[in-house]
Amino acid sequence: MSKANLYSYESFVSEYYDYLPPVAGRQDLDFYLDVARTQGDPILELGCGTGRVLLPVAQAGHRITGLDLSESMLARCRAKLENGPAQVRERVQLAHGDMTDFDLGETFRLITIHFRPFQHLLAVEQQLGCLRCAHHHLAPGGKLLVDFFQTDARRMHDPVFTKESSPYPEVMLPDGRKLRLTERVAAFHRAEQCNDVELIYNVTHPDGRSERLVFAFTVRYFFRFEVEHLLARCGFRVVELFGNYDRSPLRDDSPEMIFIAEKQGS
Repeated sequence: MSKANLYSYESFVSEYYDYLPPVAGRQDLDFYLDVARTQGDPILELGCGTGRVLLPVAQAGHRITGLDLSESMLARCRAKLENGPAQVRERVQLAHGDMTDFDLGETFRLITIHFRPFQHLLAVEQQLGCLRCAHHHLAPGGKLLVDFFQTDARRMHDPVFTKESSPYPEVMLPDGRKLRLTERVAAFHRAEQCNDVELIYNVTHPDGRSERLVFAFTVRYFFRFEVEHLLARCGFRVVELFGNYDRSPLRDDSPEMIFIAEKQGS
């Protein structure tokens, strides 16, 4: 995440994050574990959040560092670590920092950017800053893994997406609260390749009280060859490109763009 984007998770976002259907239902973990096994340690995850991927990677025996700009998300991750086995905690380092400008004083075999944090970098200089930092922190032969959603052209302009919709089921939280996530595009900015988005957290408490919490942010969308050019400018060569976490090739109807790029100039 980047300070320049003023992108910060409010406390309610970190509180509910792990329960959101698009988060809890993601089918990407086996893919990331397989890449970690293949590439080896140490690993750096940029935008590690609450540790959704970081913790299973550490539990699988890998040494991993997680960096995030949100203190509240890192606090959730630390709490999970404290409640887990000591041997897992020993494999994990957490750092508060900006993914566009960081220096951790070590190099890694693998750097990952999971589930869209790169798409919160709105300006090209932010994007280049992140990739240059990643290049600097990779050991010779190291690889960078970064994923994006493949842009749906309708979501660049169609007013139907400005209407609040609820594509997700209601979720029951452990304390008895119910959470229903709705979403809408608040504004299209095609010239800047970004949308203003609202995620609305509709919470019903056990006593019947209801809350409507709105998380408003801007997301940048990317296209395949744009990403390839950004990577090339920062000293990377794309070695694998997938359209989903089953390693299927990128096609017109693929939901994802998953790049694995190798550090050049080692």
